[in-house]
Amino acid sequence: MKNVICFDFDGVICDSAPETAVTAWKVCRELWPADESNLPETLLERFCRLRPVLHTGYEAIPLMRLIEMAGESDDSILERFPGLRDKLMEQEGLAVAELRNLFGNTRDRLIELDQAAWLNWNRFYQGIREILTEAIQRHAVFLITTKQERFVGRLLRHHKIGLATDRIFGLEKQQTKPQILGELLGRSELQGATFHFIEDRLKTLEDVVATEALQPVRLYLADWGYNTPSERRQASGMPRVEVISVNDLRPLLMSAPGGQSR
Repeated sequence: MKNVICFDFDGVICDSAPETAVTAWKVCRELWPADESNLPETLLERFCRLRPVLHTGYEAIPLMRLIEMAGESDDSILERFPGLRDKLMEQEGLAVAELRNLFGNTRDRLIELDQAAWLNWNRFYQGIREILTEAIQRHAVFLITTKQERFVGRLLRHHKIGLATDRIFGLEKQQTKPQILGELLGRSELQGATFHFIEDRLKTLEDVVATEALQPVRLYLADWGYNTPSERRQASGMPRVEVISVNDLRPLLMSAPGGQSR
């Protein structure tokens, strides 16, 4: 084994924006009752445009609320989301732990009510299933995500992707992605491997770059994921970050030194 390939999940493997929007909208109806029975298409479209501002699932709730309140432009939300999120949560008396529980529990209910619909809302990017399957056969593959592990596992099983549960690092680990990468770098069985990290969130890559112990990790920004043109331009000027497309992914993984993962 000569390569360790670490993938983000949402925005790299899976386009979960529609499902995240529906779940967030359902939570909003619980917190702020209204007459609508289904998520309006206009709100869904706007949520998908603004998805790059999200780092973890619960933030989708304040984002959806900001969108339906219609008091902020897209540019304002893209530039100021953390402050707008915190202000809304303070005004409404909402805590992070409460929103995390609401988001996860609502997602569980949606799966129980209509698993087929939930799976359809979580679309794997075109060609990714085959690429991920090939990567698992050739390299040591890990998923590092802010999504809860039970949802990642369910989607992998649906797409018939065999990845051991101990290769999935999700929200439950309560570690940052740089911390998880550092833990993997320190594992004795992975010594001597070349590490690759494929992520769609520029801020996460910036955090990795700022962590001295992670200098050996090769970094890639997925341009098909949840990032903006300005973030892709910024990333292209960073010496350690390579901006890649889906079409670049298979040649990248297949040209890396091979070997069966252990």
